[in-house]
Amino acid sequence: MKMKGQMLVFEQVLIFTISVVIFITSFALFVVYQNHYSSETSHDQLIQIREYVMSNIVEIADDMDFESSVTLSIPKRVGNDFYRIRLTNQGLNITSWPPTNATEKFSTLYDLNQTFTFSGTVASDRGKIIIYKKGNSIYIQ
Repeated sequence: MKMKGQMLVFEQVLIFTISVVIFITSFALFVVYQNHYSSETSHDQLIQIREYVMSNIVEIADDMDFESSVTLSIPKRVGNDFYRIRLTNQGLNITSWPPTNATEKFSTLYDLNQTFTFSGTVASDRGKIIIYKKGNSIYIQ
C-alpha cells in the first residue's frame, strides 16, 4: 500500500518538473525571437533614417541658393538605442549605440563630394537635425 502513495507523489513531481521545463524552454524561445526581430527592426529603421537624411542632403545640394538650410525631425531612438549621424567627405554614417549593440549604416554621397565638402556630427537625442549649405560646404548640426 505504501508504494501506491509514493508512486502518486512521484508522478505529480514528474509532471510538475516537465511543466517547468516546457515553460522555461518556451520563454527562452520567445526571448530569442524577440531579440532577433527587434534587431531586424532597428536595422530597417536605421536604413530609413539614412535614406531620409541623404535625400535631403541631395535636395539641398541641388538648391541654387548660396546659403540655405533645412531642419529635419528624426526619431530620438531606434529600438531602445540612441544613434549618431556623422557626415564626412567619404559619406553619411549612422551608428547606433551602446557599443554592445552597435549597428552601422553607411551611404556614399553620389559623387557630390566632387563639388562640396561635407562635415558634422549629430546625436539623435535632440530629435532633429539641421542641414546647412553655405557655398561649397554642406554640414549638419
